[in-house]
Amino acid sequence: MLIPSPNPRLPAPASNRAPSGSPASSRRFRAALLAGLAFAAVVCGAAPARAQGTYPSRPITLVVPFATASGSDILARLLAKDMSEALGASVVVENRPGANGAIGSQLVARAKPDGYTLLIGSATTNATNYFFYPAKLGYRPEDFDVVSGLGSSPQVLWVAESYRGRRLADLIADAKARPGKLTCGAGNAVTQVACELLKKQAGIDMTTVSYKANGLAVADVASDQITVAFSDGGAAMPYVEQRRVRPMAVAQAKRWPFLKDVPTLREEGIPNMEITAWGAVFAPAHTPPDVLAKLNAAVRRANASEAAVESRRRTGGADIWMPVEEARRFVAAEIERWSEYVRTTGVKPE
Repeated sequence: MLIPSPNPRLPAPASNRAPSGSPASSRRFRAALLAGLAFAAVVCGAAPARAQGTYPSRPITLVVPFATASGSDILARLLAKDMSEALGASVVVENRPGANGAIGSQLVARAKPDGYTLLIGSATTNATNYFFYPAKLGYRPEDFDVVSGLGSSPQVLWVAESYRGRRLADLIADAKARPGKLTCGAGNAVTQVACELLKKQAGIDMTTVSYKANGLAVADVASDQITVAFSDGGAAMPYVEQRRVRPMAVAQAKRWPFLKDVPTLREEGIPNMEITAWGAVFAPAHTPPDVLAKLNAAVRRANASEAAVESRRRTGGADIWMPVEEARRFVAAEIERWSEYVRTTGVKPE
């Protein structure tokens, strides 16, 4: 920052000026220097308060740690438009896929905590990954502040429309008749755990195939490249509408109103398998509380927009906006739950 200097003055006649290096000259120099430093301190000290008070004053980046067309990506693109209107600033989406979402998550964990770099987190990046990669993940729960929940949806087991089996019992019988030949697609840590839980509880041998996003796994189901895949409704819906995939079972305790005619895994003989995908907004740890509050309010407004409501209606998602403190408790409980799932299955990252 440039510090304005005093109005220039004509030099005094030589006879009236103290010689250079004289005590009088030194006193004047010290006085001028102290005055300048004091002015700079006032100006610089006031700058953070002004910047904080005008947040946001530049574009905000939503980092999606998965590929385009993933559930996180769909949430982010809806959110960006509505948050831009709520905050009066541009909100842009940046996909940083790889390593089960760890690359993009690590980027946000290390970003400046000023509210301009946010993570579209999930049960994969902000719960399961902590137990998949305990020694080399590159970030921990304490590296983030939770802004708010976004949306949730139960995981569904999808098969190709052409698959001859209609019920889960048919799939299990097929897998037992052809051990290791059937395949289960997983686009993140959550769906990888789902594949492993299904294999363990059904007593079958299937090969898990890893993808960078659940939508890519469902696409391969639709093309008969793999047998089944777990995914939320949002990533699978384009293929459902094309009549290329169909749901076989839902991974929650009670029937999902969105697919009310589809049985739960519990009804199909798999009693202890409830897998819910969720998305949430995270900021780097130590983000100022007033910035978190403003972001939380923007998420609430965005989740109530006409586009967001229509998206949930179309995909069966649930609005899980919540205040900051409640969001922190929610994420802490999810970390505990996924710790148990990973321990029970003994699953390792593919």
